[in-house]
This record gives sequence, C-alpha cells and structure tokens, in this order.
Amino acid sequence: MRVTLNGIVSADDDKWIYEWFGYSAFSPQQVRDAIAANPEGEELVLEINSPGGSVFAGSEMYSVLKASGLHTRAEIQSLAASAASYLCLGCDTVAISPVAQMMIHLPSTSTDGDRTAHQRSIGMLDSTREAILNAYELKARGKSDRASLRRMMSSETWLTAQDALDHGLVDEILGQESQGMSPGSLVNAFGLPDLDALRAAYIKANPNPQQGTDPVPKDAGTDWRITARLELERNRF
Repeated sequence: MRVTLNGIVSADDDKWIYEWFGYSAFSPQQVRDAIAANPEGEELVLEINSPGGSVFAGSEMYSVLKASGLHTRAEIQSLAASAASYLCLGCDTVAISPVAQMMIHLPSTSTDGDRTAHQRSIGMLDSTREAILNAYELKARGKSDRASLRRMMSSETWLTAQDALDHGLVDEILGQESQGMSPGSLVNAFGLPDLDALRAAYIKANPNPQQGTDPVPKDAGTDWRITARLELERNRF
C-alpha cells in the first residue's frame, strides 16, 4: 500500500489549523492509520515530500514506524527536511529520487522569560539534538560517525541524493537500485571508469551469461586485470 505524506510535519491536534489556512500537513495519526489499513503481507510505502515541522511529531512517527511490525519503505520524492529527514528513517528501507534532497539542521524553539527560562530551553534543544542524532547514527551504520553528523546539523546541511547515500542516510537512489551500486563506485581514483568494478557489476547483474557474451576471458587468469590497469594508467594524462 502507498501513502503520500505531503507538507508540514504536525502534531495531531495542530493539523486542522494548518489545513484551515490552506497548508498541506500530516501527523502521526495518518501513519498509525496507514499501518492499521495496510493489507496483510504487503509492504507499506510512504511517499515523503516535506519541509519538516514539529520535532516531536517527527519523533513519534519514527517510533511508530519502527514498532509497526510491517515491512516499511520511505520514498523521498522531492524533499525530506528537518523533522521529515529523520521520521522517514523509521522505515526499513529509505529510497530517494535522484532529483530530491535531504536537509538536516539543529532543532529550534522560542523562549520568553528570564535567564533561567532561556537556559532551560538550551538544555532542551541540546537533548533534542542528541535524540535526533540517535536516528541518524543508527541509520548511517558507520558510514558517518556521530561527530560528523553533529557538525552537519550545526551547519544546516543540504544533501543531494548521492550525498545522502554516501553518508548512509538512505539505502538507494530511485532508478539505480537494480545496479546494486552507485555510479561513483564505478570510477577509479583518476576519475576514469574502473574496469574491475565494471566487470564485477556485470557479473552481479548477469550471474549466468549466455555463451559468448561474457566479457571476462575464460582462460586469461589475472592477465586481463593487469591489462586493464595498464590501460587506465596510459589514459590518466
């Protein structure tokens, strides 16, 4: 089943007022309803297009998706920013369109009152930042460490599809999942096509090639690898 989550990430009690003023919004209840309505045995796909919104509504959606018991997939079609950048990480698989972006930044709030009131807000913002970092770090699985993710949040970082993939925040780029690797992984240190990687990709995509179509010489041993490297060296300048 597919569900579209467009617009502002909102608390359940606030969604109506956004909509009254003509804004698109979605809330945790929509995610709960989608989980309940999803046909048995089907994957639940959430199409994400959002500039973000309520940090706590985003956290609730993340947690509800994690505990759903369904196989879930998020597809970022245009933008997953702020709260939307981590709520989608509650899904088992996260895919992003090649023309979409993610944006991560520090949480924000406003405070009225004396010095103590502002200090309490700073403490809340710091703990909220660390809570969000938990989601990013768990998803990145070592591709980006916590310190680098914290720096990215502090700098308000916009990520292209390839950036998001490289940092481990998404699993695949839509339209490239069949290749099993990103285009960048097929390029060597000199920016030239890496023949070893190309052959490995070919073999992965064609485990049982028809007779006469396999480009890897059957009796060449490792000679073809040496030849390929020499060819790349000759073409580097």
